[in-house]
Amino acid sequence: MKIAVDVMGGDYAPQELVSGARSYLASGGNASLILVGKESAIREIMPDLPAGCEIYDTSEVVDMGEPPLQALRKKKNASIAVAARLVREGKADALLSAGSTGAQMAASLLEIGRIPGVERPAIAVMLPSSEEYGVLLLDVGANVDSRAPHLLQFALMGAAYYEKVCGIKNPKVGLLSIGEEESKGNDLTRSVYDSLKHSSLNFIGNVEADHLYYGKAHVVVCDGFVGNVLLKASESISELIQGALFKAAKGAEIAPEKLMVLKSGLKKFSPDAPEYSAAPLLGINGVSVVCHGKSKAPVIANALTLAANCASTGVINLIHSQVEKEGQMGESAPPA
Repeated sequence: MKIAVDVMGGDYAPQELVSGARSYLASGGNASLILVGKESAIREIMPDLPAGCEIYDTSEVVDMGEPPLQALRKKKNASIAVAARLVREGKADALLSAGSTGAQMAASLLEIGRIPGVERPAIAVMLPSSEEYGVLLLDVGANVDSRAPHLLQFALMGAAYYEKVCGIKNPKVGLLSIGEEESKGNDLTRSVYDSLKHSSLNFIGNVEADHLYYGKAHVVVCDGFVGNVLLKASESISELIQGALFKAAKGAEIAPEKLMVLKSGLKKFSPDAPEYSAAPLLGINGVSVVCHGKSKAPVIANALTLAANCASTGVINLIHSQVEKEGQMGESAPPA
């Protein structure tokens, strides 16, 4: 198995991407890596390539401020475009980038394409919860405006991902809304509720935001505008609470070793935890993993493990079959 890594994307590229790749391989990662980017820059950081690592030299990069589609048309050999092309050509089983999410979405669509039947890909983020398992939230920004059929497909894709990657059969699926009652919500949530209720999914109804982190559902769906606002608010609140806790702990003169225990216990709620920092782009006909632009080497190493898991579990095939099955159910359903 091989993962194409766009080492030129991200706030700390290529240093943290290359270092993260090295850490992944040193820890015994089971995938080989193709580092896509400027070879001279990669060699400065890692002069001697470890086993299971190769370089695909390309000097073009899509910068964060560039319009993705226009940039990709001009820069055919941009690192993110090449990484996606390697997946399309079967030379890599997954791609990973911490660069422009818009550029990664565009490159994935142009080079790899969508799973047949999928109308809109979605970004799925695993958030921590009070339960042992996390809650998968999608979409968190791939689609600012969505329609009811899109949310139904998000639910199908999210459930397939949770089953294959997290190992939980028939995961509970909820719809993010402003009340538990079926009648609550806006036009979008009310219109998709009935479709979810009559689908093959284990749909448990509406989930309010204050219940999101308590493990009520394994998968929660919403449109990308709401999901992105919720994700960024969650990151900010996490930083605020952790900062206040550590400030109060230091003021109380708690011993440093006890502070470290506290920090370890709160690790999964940190904004730079792997749960926040690596997200699959579901609906693409191949594995495409999005990392937070601020990701450092440890998070990149973890994200590479996630990408390898996605590629090895057959989640793409399950999404394909689930979307196809639900489409056939919809075609055979009697008219309302």
